[in-house]
Amino acid sequence: MKKTNLYDMAHLVVSAIRIHEHQHSVPPTTEDLCIMLAISPEEGSRLCHKLSDYEIIEALQKPGGTRLFIKDHLKIEDIPAQPENVNLQSELDQFKKAREAQMAKIKSIQTEQAEKKKKLHEELEKKLKTIKKK
Repeated sequence: MKKTNLYDMAHLVVSAIRIHEHQHSVPPTTEDLCIMLAISPEEGSRLCHKLSDYEIIEALQKPGGTRLFIKDHLKIEDIPAQPENVNLQSELDQFKKAREAQMAKIKSIQTEQAEKKKKLHEELEKKLKTIKKK
């Protein structure tokens, strides 16, 4: 499948929802949408979340699974018609920075706990020495 922008994909998703409703008389699931558009489930889920954020579609939990509905197709025009700037490397760098910050916080907590343990051990030794002297 050729690389398209979010604007074009939004039109395809809304069209696929309409076609599926016409052919099957029920709104599609994300899986149905992915099959119809020949995209991966991950990409389909990402698109659905993005379009839900724009309030173009709505995903409702039903007993038979999550179903997709068109909420306001006119909001597609609010999406910029330029390629999405999906830079995997920058997202990976952000994740690494967040991970490093988390690891630093964990190390500081471990160091703090070790110091507390050491102080507690010293206090216990002092108490034992005072007890032995008596």
